[in-house]
Order: sequence, then C-alpha cells, then structure tokens
Amino acid sequence: MTDAQVLTLFGLFLLGLLATLLVVRALRGARGAGDHDALPAGPEATVIVDGSNVMHWGGDPSLAVLLRVLDALRDLGHVPAVVFDANVGYKLFDRFHGHDAMARALEMPERLILVVDRGDVADTAILAVADEANLPVVSNDRFREWSVQYPWVKKKGRILRGAYDNGAVTWTHPRR
Repeated sequence: MTDAQVLTLFGLFLLGLLATLLVVRALRGARGAGDHDALPAGPEATVIVDGSNVMHWGGDPSLAVLLRVLDALRDLGHVPAVVFDANVGYKLFDRFHGHDAMARALEMPERLILVVDRGDVADTAILAVADEANLPVVSNDRFREWSVQYPWVKKKGRILRGAYDNGAVTWTHPRR
C-alpha cells in the first residue's frame, strides 16, 4: 500500500469519525447535555479503541477479547473506532491484515478501522484523532511519552482502562 493510499484511507477514517461526531452532537442536543451513563463521555459518544493494546487484555493477543471489549462498549451505547499497529494481522492471524480485512474480522464498517502503515506508530493516530474530536481512548497504555504534546492524557476519564477475565470485561477507574 502506498503512502498516498494510506493517507486517503486515514482521511476517510477521519471523515467517518467527524460525521459520527456530528450525529453525536445532534443526539446530545436532543437528549440533554447532562444525560450520561457509566463511561465519562456518555452513552452516545464515540470512543477511539487502541486495538493493539486491548487485544492483549486477556494475556496473549486475542480477537475474541477485542470483540468482547467492543461489544461491552456498544452495550453502553458507544460507537467504537479502532486503530491498530501494522503488525496486528501477524499477531492475530499469522499474516498481514489491512483495514478491510480487520473490518471483516471485527464485523465493523471499514471507515471505523485504521491499521497504520509499517513503521508508523499507532499512538500517533490514536491521540491525534482523540485530540481533534475530543474523544476518550480505550487503552491500558498510559501514553506517558505523549503527555507533553497531549496533556489531556493525564486527565481522569480521558483514557478508559479495563480488564478481561473469563469472558467478562470490567472497567477500571483511571488514576491521576
């Protein structure tokens, strides 16, 4: 895949997120700004999922764990968008998987999936999108090395952490 193709796919990914954000804002206006559920952003908010981190919540990389976490987010009313490192396919399927293949594996629209190009760091895309759209990130990564560029990573509730054990997803309260 060329750099231009990756940029085009990333642009489409961002457009999909922004379109979703507009719908979210419209829904928030209809429901009322104070109408929130368990996660800090509210039930109708979009979240960015650090897919390469979340797939390890149960130990070894697992598509089943990632699918269960995505289902748990949807059960709370969220619309997840997932960003992966380039090696995700090798870790889960022993071969490369791009945006389209990961979208099929997760049964999600391709516009909500991003597999970064080899040599790129997924954290860059995760934090840039979350920053631009003011969205929470689902990850157990603390993003310490990014805290100067993105000081909000240290704010309670912006990084949603969790765990997976015996088929159950639990959400943990982030520490300051």
